[in-house]
Amino acid sequence: MSLATLLVAACGGSEDARNSGTAAASGISSASASAGEGGDSTGVGGSSSSSGADDGSSAGEPSPKFDLGDGSYCEGKAAGLYCDGNTALECDGQGGTSDSDTCTPEVCVEGQGCVACTAGQWSCQGPRVMSCNTQGAPYWEEVEVCEPTAQEYCDVSVHGCSVLHPLGGTDPTGVYFLYSTLSPLADGFNTISDVDSYGNRVWFTAYAGNQLTIAGYDVTLLDSDGDGKLEPHQHPDSTDEPGPIEERMFTLAQSFPIANDGAVPHQMELYATATTIYWAGPNQITAYDLATGTTSPVAPKSAWIGSLTYGYLAFLGYDDVNDVWYSGNETARRVFQYDDETMAWGYAFEFPVLAGDHMDGMDVVTDPETGIPYVYVSDMTSNFIGQYRHDPVQGWVQENMFTYSENTGVPVEGFGFGALNHFWVGGWNQNSFYEIGGGDLTEFLDPPG
Repeated sequence: MSLATLLVAACGGSEDARNSGTAAASGISSASASAGEGGDSTGVGGSSSSSGADDGSSAGEPSPKFDLGDGSYCEGKAAGLYCDGNTALECDGQGGTSDSDTCTPEVCVEGQGCVACTAGQWSCQGPRVMSCNTQGAPYWEEVEVCEPTAQEYCDVSVHGCSVLHPLGGTDPTGVYFLYSTLSPLADGFNTISDVDSYGNRVWFTAYAGNQLTIAGYDVTLLDSDGDGKLEPHQHPDSTDEPGPIEERMFTLAQSFPIANDGAVPHQMELYATATTIYWAGPNQITAYDLATGTTSPVAPKSAWIGSLTYGYLAFLGYDDVNDVWYSGNETARRVFQYDDETMAWGYAFEFPVLAGDHMDGMDVVTDPETGIPYVYVSDMTSNFIGQYRHDPVQGWVQENMFTYSENTGVPVEGFGFGALNHFWVGGWNQNSFYEIGGGDLTEFLDPPG
């Protein structure tokens, strides 16, 4: 174990119930609805089954239950199914609540409870365009399959397929800051690349000698300004939380060798949970069980991806609300989305050139206050993070374009969100990883309160 304490100077001031095409209702539901999982009210279709890998999310687990409280919501109501927002409540007719369930990503309908979708809704599942069929128990029905080799993507705004085009602009709408940088060279790691984080641990891919390796450092925030508070977002250039950057202490916690079909560290972005690390790669997304050291396939690469200039899955993000994997590679600034039901990838959206050499960073983070999943993207050599969400009517929209300024261009070789509610970025030829965030990003990343 090694210990490194780092104080970083601020940078300059100014992210099966269904078969092909069908999905039944689930959760608390009327007798006519059978168990299963469908699409969602945001217009992004969830898959009906998981790949069998433990991803540490709610996918494949019982829906989270809400505190039933004293049953006051059901006071004066007859026995039946009701909706409090998107929460289904079963009233017992005596003023009490007998059961409660959140419907997300499904929809709560009075008298029915959680259903897959409602009339007039459209969604996307990988390359497939899905419409809500309300004949009987609502389910998602496939109406068209978009062709990635023709640059097509599922577009709910036209209820069909459209040709990819850059979405949004590059004018900054918010700022963020650089907080810390750590070089693990002294611990024997080099070519520090794709990064993700869970809890206070920052994971990255690298070489240890010539061996492809994943390693993790635990980060601890210190009250280095002595004011009795831990302030991860404090920065000299911040208007909201001005002050000196607080010290970070990094401790090497774990490392292990892996094999990934000939991949190099910068071709395999990570997604970490408490129990599992997932990585992208030349042929598939792979799950690594931290307790047993065993691997299992999660999402195979589609054939059309193999025909691209860079024919692999390089980037990785997971939407834990809708149970959807996202990926991409350096061929173009295009994000892929996975359909677990058909095991097929399709295009999600394309983003504009962000003043960098190529796309090289992506993650999906759910806003803890609103519950909206956002896809964050970046170029390799630029200071931008683009923020995108899927609107149920408009389709993919650019929400924000965040930026920070620095004296020299530091590479972005994959990034992931986590420790200290910041993004952690691989520095590749800098043989380091670094920490960015704070500023206007906190509105979408910090828990309420």
